[in-house]
Amino acid sequence: MRVGVLASMAAVAACVAVVGLASGPLAAQAGKSAGAGSAAAGRTAWGDPDLQGKWQFTETATPMERPKQYADKAMLTDQEAAARMETFLKRQKDADDPDSDVAFPDAQQAAPVHEKGIRGVEYNKFWVDAGERKVKLWKRTSLVIDPPDGRIPPFTPEAIKRIEAREAARANRGESDGWEDRNVNERCLQTAFMRIGGGEREINQTPGYVAIIVGLLNTNEPIIVPVDGRPAPADNVRRWNGISRGRWDGAALVVETTHINGKQDGGPVMASRTPYQRFLGAGDTVKMTERFTRVDANTIEHSYTIDDPKTYVRPYTVLRPMTKADNSLLMPENACHEGNYGIVGQLSGGRADEAYALVAAKGEADLRKPQLEEMKRRTDEWVRANQKR
Repeated sequence: MRVGVLASMAAVAACVAVVGLASGPLAAQAGKSAGAGSAAAGRTAWGDPDLQGKWQFTETATPMERPKQYADKAMLTDQEAAARMETFLKRQKDADDPDSDVAFPDAQQAAPVHEKGIRGVEYNKFWVDAGERKVKLWKRTSLVIDPPDGRIPPFTPEAIKRIEAREAARANRGESDGWEDRNVNERCLQTAFMRIGGGEREINQTPGYVAIIVGLLNTNEPIIVPVDGRPAPADNVRRWNGISRGRWDGAALVVETTHINGKQDGGPVMASRTPYQRFLGAGDTVKMTERFTRVDANTIEHSYTIDDPKTYVRPYTVLRPMTKADNSLLMPENACHEGNYGIVGQLSGGRADEAYALVAAKGEADLRKPQLEEMKRRTDEWVRANQKR
């Protein structure tokens, strides 16, 4: 099966590394008010703001976190934004070499020594047809709009200790000694974070409910969001992707997701491949708050706030534009290995060359060391600053 969303998933992972919009909404940046835009977009027959249709996240060339050279500068000049977009488009054009069938050339070039000839070439271009990209010139220096420095907050001391314990459990293991050595995405579980990550969205509405299909979630199961004021269930009722409740805040749909289970980071062992990206917590204390505001007929501003006192020292907010797609946009099932034979192959490969598996595991651990040290430095800096208060 051809799964066009793989390219989007790789792009999201490469960017990384949510509660109000104090830095100003996308509508304000465009010189329009959210209220006026929503009125122009219309309402449903029962009076709710109409968000229905298929939507794609717009490519803005904006990094997730603000580059250090911009410091407290939240917006680029027109010239700076145009130059950034020009650089981005050139890089994309270079990556689309018609004579190359490598799906992820950047990953191939950046592969460490122990994975040369492996990483970045797992898929050819047949699997990464992402379709037409919606591109928009955007002035923001980061997708993170809160905290004001445009960066994801430090991890809590508790989270650092959990990471270190999992790193210690990782030592002297191969990369595929058991299924817990592989990350949850490779085990076809994904994390609850995927519901707010990249990919397309299809939104449908009925009186009292909003249904949201997320292109990157396995099986394309819709997220059913009641907007009739019902309370969340008891705390001991937990789901893998959490339980959502919605409400209307003027023109904005606000979706709060809680009751996520406590197994999001994959278990006691530090799992392989980019384990520090995005959400690292177990998941049991996280609250995700999304806002969907239709600012005009073809644009929704989408923000999400991650509030997890076990994992981050404070909440953070990300803001991104979404562009209306026509009904020809396909949203194929993201089925993940068609029965998950991939994990069988990974574990078999680990048994076929145990010596290489240990070398690869050490190589991955060495690559993580500077990342972990930087994470610890930021946490220690935050602890010292707050002890002085």
